[in-house]
Amino acid sequence: MDGRLFVAARTGNVGDLYWLLKEDPLQLHAVALVSGATLHIASMTGHLDFVKEMTRLMPGFARELNQDGFSPMHLAAANGYLEIVRELLKIDCNLCRLKGRERRTPLHFAVVKGRVEIIKELLSSCPESVENVTIGGETLLHLAVMNYHFEAFETMFEKQRDC
Repeated sequence: MDGRLFVAARTGNVGDLYWLLKEDPLQLHAVALVSGATLHIASMTGHLDFVKEMTRLMPGFARELNQDGFSPMHLAAANGYLEIVRELLKIDCNLCRLKGRERRTPLHFAVVKGRVEIIKELLSSCPESVENVTIGGETLLHLAVMNYHFEAFETMFEKQRDC
C-alpha cells in the first residue's frame, strides 16, 4: 500500500488523494484491508474536507474500528472536531452508539475529554445514547464526575431532565 495516501490523510490534502487514486484506483480497496485507516487519521487530525471525500468514496469506512478499537467518530469526538462529528452523523446517525474498546461510545470519549459542544450534538442527534454504559458499568454522568468535567455533567443532567 502506498504510504503517500496516509500522508495525504494526515495533512488533509484532498488533491493528493485524487492524484493517488488517479495513479491507482484500487488504493482505497487496499486501505480497506487496514480498516479505513486514512479516514481515522483525517478524523483524528481534524481534516474535514478529507473526511468528506473519504466518506463520499467509501462510506463504510465510517463504521470501521481501528486496531485500537476506535472508529472515526470516536476520534473526532475525543479531539473536539464538531464539524467532523456532524459530517459522520450524516452518513449514519447510529455512529454515535458504535461501541469501541471497553464498550465505550463516541459520547463516552467526548465526556471524558469534556467536549461540551460534541456532547450536545451527540445527545441531540441520538438521545438514546445516554443509556450506554462502559464495560465497567460507568454511565456518562460517572465519567463526567470522575474526570472533573462539571460543565459536561451539567449539560447531560439538563438534557436528561428535559426528557
